[in-house]
Amino acid sequence: MSELALARQIAGEIVERNTEPALRFALERGGEPGIFESKVGGTPYLPRDVAWPLDSKGVGMELLAQVDCAGLEGLPDFPHRGLLQFFFGLDDVFGMDFDDPTAQKGFRVLYHETVDPTVTAAEVLAKKAEAPKPEGDARYYTPLFGVYGTRFAPAEVQRINSQDFRAWDKFLAKWNELHGTDIKTQWDYYRATKISGEFPAPKEKAPYHQMGGYPYFTQEDPRINAGELANLDVLLFQLDSEMLPRKQGGGDLVLWGDCGVANFFISREALRRRDFSRVCYNWDCC
Repeated sequence: MSELALARQIAGEIVERNTEPALRFALERGGEPGIFESKVGGTPYLPRDVAWPLDSKGVGMELLAQVDCAGLEGLPDFPHRGLLQFFFGLDDVFGMDFDDPTAQKGFRVLYHETVDPTVTAAEVLAKKAEAPKPEGDARYYTPLFGVYGTRFAPAEVQRINSQDFRAWDKFLAKWNELHGTDIKTQWDYYRATKISGEFPAPKEKAPYHQMGGYPYFTQEDPRINAGELANLDVLLFQLDSEMLPRKQGGGDLVLWGDCGVANFFISREALRRRDFSRVCYNWDCC
């Protein structure tokens, strides 16, 4: 067996043995959903005793996405009631902190286990109006070009792909075992072997909007060689860039920098406890 064939065999076994349930979703235009519905952008639900989320500078954030958790039955460890929300800061990096991606200074994840149906959109918008505004033109501080409903597809089983740092950890462990080597990184492996094309291409197609499953990146997994992030093993939420095809008029719906993608990660234990205080927010682009 050639080295390439062996590498493909190892990678194929890893892909087949490591699976996660995933819920992919599509963005739908045609008017903003209500404050109790799943959406990307727009006006969120907020309980009467909860203020509009502010960043570390005291500036109001924007809603990135809201998820009605009743639609997450296909994801066993996720909440199945209430609303899960993701907010981002209005700055030139959309609230991401490169030094500490878990510090919720420029983003916020909120979970409301119960919802008060008497709260109105007008009440929530009044809170937003009172929140301090950013300096400059806020249109340049958002990846969103509209407000969209979200339509979830049936749950599916995803196999691990080569972009998830755990795939390469498993691959190198097996490769080193068989060869008596101590290669520690993907890049060291490439330099030593000159082999490429081990892992099969993911079956999923862009845009990679989803909850659960395995992440997609345009650069690399932020959890690589970041020990403090390694236990954030669940893809909580992912929103990809998306453009309309020309036959539908073209134009951007979501744009992370130069056609990037954003991910939120959490540990499975914290997710089961419904503790969203430590979440990694990352986005990258080409």
